[in-house]
Amino acid sequence: MLSFGRTRRLVRQLDRHEIDLVLESGRPDGAFGRALRRAGYRGRIVSFEPFGGDRAGVRRAAARDTAWQVLPYALGDRDSAWIRRLDGMWEDVVAPGERVLLHVGHRPELPEAVAGAGEFGDDLTLVREESGDDLTLARFGLGDHLAPATARA
Repeated sequence: MLSFGRTRRLVRQLDRHEIDLVLESGRPDGAFGRALRRAGYRGRIVSFEPFGGDRAGVRRAAARDTAWQVLPYALGDRDSAWIRRLDGMWEDVVAPGERVLLHVGHRPELPEAVAGAGEFGDDLTLVREESGDDLTLARFGLGDHLAPATARA
């Protein structure tokens, strides 16, 4: 997990890009959302966590936060019992005009989650993947390509 200082820098980047909504997948304990809140992010969070167990952590955190919703799916490039494509639920999750950060906690899941955004991929303002303590922040909107943003958290 990111240190408070690195999370605070990320929140400043979210402010700079006017992000209103964080879609996050891959942190069933709720640590990413809690870290964002501690660092000052006040926008909406939607967490995608398909399984029980650790998901109780994200549910507990979200239960105390009216701007945080948990959906019982993983994000992917196909629909199945536990996986949903983002484009199939985009209009239920994202309000018109919201600027979106897609955060994926595990590198192997990033291409599938981005592919699952389908026609809404260009509406993702930023895409972030976290691998250990490494952070990559990218602008999206270049077809199927990610372009590094100018600043790193």
